[in-house]
Amino acid sequence: MKTRWMDHDAPSNNDIRDEILRLLMTLKKGESICPSDAARAFGSKWRQHMTLVREVAADMVRDGMIEVVQRDEVVDIDERDIESIKGPIRLRLIPKSIVNGIDDSDDDA
Repeated sequence: MKTRWMDHDAPSNNDIRDEILRLLMTLKKGESICPSDAARAFGSKWRQHMTLVREVAADMVRDGMIEVVQRDEVVDIDERDIESIKGPIRLRLIPKSIVNGIDDSDDDA
């Protein structure tokens, strides 16, 4: 399997953050990725990177860059530790309008 980073024993937090953003920037508005999509970019031993990917994703949420969703509902990671969330989660960019204080998440634009 060819990956962007090839086999990577210890990707840095910045490497992971950059990969999450790179993947999300290729998507249409409102689309999401699985954390494993980012982990897989670091090679065939991607499973060993999943905890770090989820931790970096949580930091990105706290920094207002992305949101974590489960069953199309935003997960408040301040109330729940990201590692304690059971079941699949997705990562998506926060709509720019929400960042600017206007919620247009129902708009089709």
